[in-house]
Parts: sequence; C-alpha cells; structure tokens
Amino acid sequence: MSLGVPLVSASGEATTLHDRATPPSPGPGEPAPIAEAEYAERRAQAQRLMGELKLGALFVEPGANLQYFSGIRWGRSERLFGMLLPRSGDPLFVVPAFEEGRAADQIRGRFRMRTWQEDASPYRLIADALGEAGVRAGLLAVDESARYFVPFQLARAAPALTLTSAEPVSHGSRGVKSAHEIEIMRYANHVTLEVYRSVLATLQEGTTQAELARTITAAYRKAGYEGYALVLFGESSAYPHGVPEPRALRAGDVVLVDGGCNVLGYESDMTRTVVFGTPTAEQQRVWETVRRAQAAALAAAVPGRRCGEVDAAARKVISDAGYGPDYRLFTHRLGHGIGLEGHEWPYLVRGSDVVMRPGMCFSDEPGVYQQGKFGMRTEDIMTITAAGAELLTPPATSLSPALT
Repeated sequence: MSLGVPLVSASGEATTLHDRATPPSPGPGEPAPIAEAEYAERRAQAQRLMGELKLGALFVEPGANLQYFSGIRWGRSERLFGMLLPRSGDPLFVVPAFEEGRAADQIRGRFRMRTWQEDASPYRLIADALGEAGVRAGLLAVDESARYFVPFQLARAAPALTLTSAEPVSHGSRGVKSAHEIEIMRYANHVTLEVYRSVLATLQEGTTQAELARTITAAYRKAGYEGYALVLFGESSAYPHGVPEPRALRAGDVVLVDGGCNVLGYESDMTRTVVFGTPTAEQQRVWETVRRAQAAALAAAVPGRRCGEVDAAARKVISDAGYGPDYRLFTHRLGHGIGLEGHEWPYLVRGSDVVMRPGMCFSDEPGVYQQGKFGMRTEDIMTITAAGAELLTPPATSLSPALT
C-alpha cells in the first residue's frame, strides 16, 4: 500500500513520506474476520476441556477471553456483564437491563440474555441460572483476568460452589492458534513491517522521538489501522522501554522502534533497530549478536521443546559473545505469546515447562542493553509448525534504515 503521511522535520516544515525502496504489500487483501461458526467451535472446545476438568460452568468477564469465545467487545465497569457457559448447553449473557439494547446489537440473537435491574444482584441471577442448568455444587471456573470482587460476590451468592481459575480452559483454547488466526496475524505483522520500512527510510536529523512515534501512528491510520510505537534514540535505547526524556535524532544514533497494530482484533508486535548514519564496529558487533540469538531461538523452537529451553538457546548466544551472564545485558525474557492481546500466555522465559505445540505463536525478541551507550533489540513473531518454527515476517538484515 502507498503511504503519504506528513512528516514533521526539525525546522517544523512538513515533508511527505515516500518509499525509497518499494515495500512489500501485506498481501492480496485483508483476511476475512472470524465467523460465528469459528466462535461456536471455540465454545465447544472450551466445553470439552470443562468436561475433562470436571468443571460445571465457566464465567467470562469482558476482555480478550470474552472476545475469543463470542466476538463480543464490551468495557468493564462496576456493573457486571459477562457470559456464563455451562459444561453442556448454550451460553447465557448477564446484562444490565438499561444496556439490553446495546448488548442485543452485538449478540444479534445468537445467545440468551438475562437482564438485571440496578437494585438487583447480578450474582444472584448467575446463581439462579446455574441452578436451572443443574449446576448447584461442584466447580465454577471464573475468568482468570476477572476483578477480585467478581469471584468474591459469586462465592457469596452460590456458597455450595467451589470457585477456581479458568486458566486451564482459556489457555487450553487460546494458546494454540488456528490457521485463520495465524493468517490474520501474518497480515497484521506485514502491515507493521511496511509502516516501519516507509517511515524509517525518511529519518531526518533533529526529529524527536515523539515526532517519529506520531508519524508511525499516522502511517497506521493512513493504512486503515490503529497502531502504536515506542521510539528510542541513542542512549535511550539502552532501556528496553525507554526513559521519559525528550531526545532529538543525531548522526550515529541508534534508533529503536517497537510496536504494532490491530487487525480484526489481533495484535502485531515488531522491533527494528537501525543506525542513523554509519554504524560503529561496536554497534555492528552487538547487532550481529542479537541477530544470531534470534536465529538460535527460531531453530530451537520445535514441537515438544519447553519454552524455557528456547529462552536458553538465545541467552547462550548473547552470553557467549561476552554480554552475559544471565540477565546482565539481556535483561528480559526472550518472548511472549501473542494473539488477541499483545502479551499473552505462554511465555518464553527461563524455567517455563510449557511444551511447544504447532499453532502456538510467540515474539522472538532478544536484546542487548548497555546503559550509557545504546541498546539493540530485534523482534519478529514466530509460529510453531509441525516441522519447527517460522517467522511471520522476514527478519531484519541490516542496520541501514533503508534496508529494514
């Protein structure tokens, strides 16, 4: 896609983004959104897991889990809204009565709704619904991301039930992505790659970190998506998430850009590090180390391997190059799961015994951070396949902004 977003120069004059090298298209077109049949299969999978775990029902608050199982997006407030999914049968949505019309607009007749008035208890309503479904005792799984007061009030309303975390159900469902989900994520990451290539090729001395971040978010909007960017120049890049200091670009600076966009509810996440000017020997050496670490992790990420072992493969490359041991300069875990949330289970971190399975998706983002000098990180999303792992986008090949 062509990007024509205004770029503010150091003088305050507006120039225009242009492609010095034609960036690759994200693909023939945006993938199709998730359809109701896919949501229905997700709920059926959740119910199969509930049967294995002997759970009577599942209650899900608004957020990524509710979006995953129903496609419904709703904000959280003190007024309870959510989905009650029994181990067998259809889901029930608990809705504040004054929101019935707005909820019906999203539910579109797919699910039963039960409303509660302002002077009533939604928790009592849930307890009654559970009784009607034959769930009067046993285990009720509650969304692991729920606010504390939700399970607390549920326990008071249904004292015969034992409340437990829904993690085994949500992780067991969301942790392995479908081919359709991976297609959407691949597209989202290619959108991010194109935005980076287009914007980084236009770097100008004097541009501030904030200006470049605004240019990137504007480029996402021009492409039709909402996105964000963390932009770090020079010594600021030595802090993985930066420091709150304004910084203008100078020749020889490291430029680190991290962020992504949302496509059909799914997140991209990518980091590119370049040098504005000619890289020093030290910058080149650190860059090559980080790139080798990313490649080592990709090679290690095979089905049956534990997540902690993949972190170790990348960390060994960095330590062997003299930037270790342990977390000394590679200060964070190797990566995180990604999907409807930018960071989600499982994680590539030391000690994790989670076994990799085809369809899992992770960030692969090693880094080296030398405070007082600079930091470097490269990040792409990888998916596990039956044969190993593959990146959803081509990896970075150079510190040159024009060759990102």
